[in-house]
Amino acid sequence: MKTRHASRGGFTLIELLVVIAIIALLIGILLPALGKARRSGRTQVCLSNMRQMGTALHAYAADFRQATSAFSWKGGVAYSRWADLNTATGDAQAHMYQGVDIVRRRTGRDDGYYGTDIGRYLDRNFGHLPLIDGGYLGESLNTNATACPEDATTLVWHKHPNDYQPALAQTGDPDPLSSEDFKKLLPFWATYQFVPASWTFEGDPNAITQASGQVGYHLLYTANDRARLGNRSMTDVIFPSQKVWVFDLFDRHSYKRTIWHAYPVAAQPLLFFDASVSMRKTADSNQGWDPAQPTRQFPIVYEYYPSANEPKTLSGAPREFVRGVFRWTRAGLKGVDFGGREQKQW
Repeated sequence: MKTRHASRGGFTLIELLVVIAIIALLIGILLPALGKARRSGRTQVCLSNMRQMGTALHAYAADFRQATSAFSWKGGVAYSRWADLNTATGDAQAHMYQGVDIVRRRTGRDDGYYGTDIGRYLDRNFGHLPLIDGGYLGESLNTNATACPEDATTLVWHKHPNDYQPALAQTGDPDPLSSEDFKKLLPFWATYQFVPASWTFEGDPNAITQASGQVGYHLLYTANDRARLGNRSMTDVIFPSQKVWVFDLFDRHSYKRTIWHAYPVAAQPLLFFDASVSMRKTADSNQGWDPAQPTRQFPIVYEYYPSANEPKTLSGAPREFVRGVFRWTRAGLKGVDFGGREQKQW
């Protein structure tokens, strides 16, 4: 008589452990590749954002006699329907008031919420507002085209257009010394900055330059009420394919963590004056220059001195010196950032 063997109804412990080990191995192989693919996709979105900015900027220039897009109000001139925005005594204050005027009109808030105690050059991270006001870059003041998908802080700010406080509670305040009226504008902040040469005049005896020496000053420029600000002409640009127009203060794409843009190991998408966009290494850029000292041959040097809410220095030290690079191009709009020598004359 033959004996029947019981059929196997499941895995042995060893077989189960082997399957788990294989799955873990596959996850270990695939996850970095998936993470890299996602990061590459976000970089492409950032490049696309800058291309939109380039298209909008060139459309603006075509409509306004080759003027670069910038705040254009002048001190001593009444432009606004709000009396408190017609009291500017200099260009810097007039630009602040123009930004507030745009935000009041576009949000429909006529209740005094957006005040005039700004205390910052809005041309830095709010230079897109004239583009939106003119219909060149969509309708929303915090359009997605102005936020890098890796910039979590700006994305949070954009989600709170009516109250900045919940946003800052999540992100922390990178500029704690700024006024409440300035913080109310943070929901309309852009990741991308316009180089100073596109909205100020490097040949001016009162030219603004880089602030340095205290926490957060790497974000700022020297305050000068007599500085001449406003639209520049595209005809001032001699090397449009080599001169940066729009950039990010941080490398969010190429390094293993977010770092300040001026470190030589940084790389990021850049918009040039010919409307081309490409990833460029800071190490390949010219060294930059101080517009307040136009005959000085040495490059401009300042401190990256981050607040508690900003990325740390590369070494972990409280502060480190960096060079001006394409943020402060020698000879301004007439200069070269990539692919050629710095221009000695402006």
